[in-house]
Amino acid sequence: ITSSHHHTTHHTTIMSDGILSNLLSIPAFLFFQGTWLIHSLRRPLILVSALCILSNPRAAIRKLKLFYLTFLYLAFCKDKKWKIPKDTSFFFPKELGGTSTTSSSSGSTAKYKEKTVILIRHGESTWNDTFNAGDRSKLIFFLFFIPNLLHALAVETYFFISGKDDESWFFDSALSAKGVGQGEGLRKFLRKEKMRLGSSSSGNGNAREEHAVKLLLALDEEDDPSSQVVSSNLRRAISTAAIGLADRFVATNTSIQQQHGANINNKDGILLLPCMQEISKNPDALTILPPKGVAHPTWCDDVIVGLPPGTFTSLIDTRYHTGNKSIDSNGLIRLNQFCADIFDSSKLPKSNIIFAGHSLFFRSFFQVYLPRGMEHVSKKKKLVNGGTVMVTLREATLGNGRKEYMIDPKSVVMVYGGFGKHTKG
Repeated sequence: ITSSHHHTTHHTTIMSDGILSNLLSIPAFLFFQGTWLIHSLRRPLILVSALCILSNPRAAIRKLKLFYLTFLYLAFCKDKKWKIPKDTSFFFPKELGGTSTTSSSSGSTAKYKEKTVILIRHGESTWNDTFNAGDRSKLIFFLFFIPNLLHALAVETYFFISGKDDESWFFDSALSAKGVGQGEGLRKFLRKEKMRLGSSSSGNGNAREEHAVKLLLALDEEDDPSSQVVSSNLRRAISTAAIGLADRFVATNTSIQQQHGANINNKDGILLLPCMQEISKNPDALTILPPKGVAHPTWCDDVIVGLPPGTFTSLIDTRYHTGNKSIDSNGLIRLNQFCADIFDSSKLPKSNIIFAGHSLFFRSFFQVYLPRGMEHVSKKKKLVNGGTVMVTLREATLGNGRKEYMIDPKSVVMVYGGFGKHTKG
């Protein structure tokens, strides 16, 4: 019996190993088949591409420039080559959340300002869908990596040969279907919170969360919002802002039009700031949108739930969009510019600013401007896709005119989603 049992167990192990090895060989098989297919079709593909380039040279040149920029940034970009600077909390007194022993009312020559800042991370992009496991198991991601990559390459090839120079799977990647769902998740959360406003138990945390929801939806101030919506110049962030805050834009622009007429200067929309471009040298962090160009809708932007069809482009304000970040730039330079822009009344006159942006940019924001002595999950974990957090950002103008910035450590409020696995909503 023992021998028979041992034989059965050994046979089962062999079968399991065989199944596993067959599964693991699937990607290699698909890669081989895909390579063979591309090799077999190389001549007609080259011919079709040549014809498309000749028929639409402008679109082809723009695409080729993106390929060139990709190699340029991968080779020479210094976006991540910077160190976290000294703690800025020394420039702020304790009553403002800092560590200085000098009171703001006595002995200090510095002048202080503050603004409420709400950060929204974009939904998952097509780049994420192809190259990141996300919430998929590693085995599933590994097994389907090659088929997903071949699909992505096929879509990118289609965009190239069809002359769609404002579309790409890899460059300035748009939201994936999952990313659209994450933006929708924020919209549904805000709608639910609007219905239950005022019914929650009293307490500072709940009051702050309710304040954030009111700012995000511009409640009770639809004809003149005290908040302004801003986004990076990358499509996934712009789309997330439009989807997640769709109910806000419908309410505010309907009210503004009734109060002031169709004056475009009064429109509540999404202002693009290039300093918010993601801290990365990957092609998905390069913007397709030309400087001060028209923001054309991606596949999901003309069917946003709640927004009238065809209104997406009119929401996007590109007056400050100057194109891609400089190859000599880095994350710290743009973070400092980001803070300066927040307090620049000529750009952002409102006292409350809502930003749609990116995980590495936001994590670096917390690492640089939260006091060093404060342990917080935001310094180590990324804000989840669609995650929303509110903080108070302070500015100190020193006697010599220099400006320093700090996040008030007591002001961090998680509105929706969370950092890493710490989620709410």
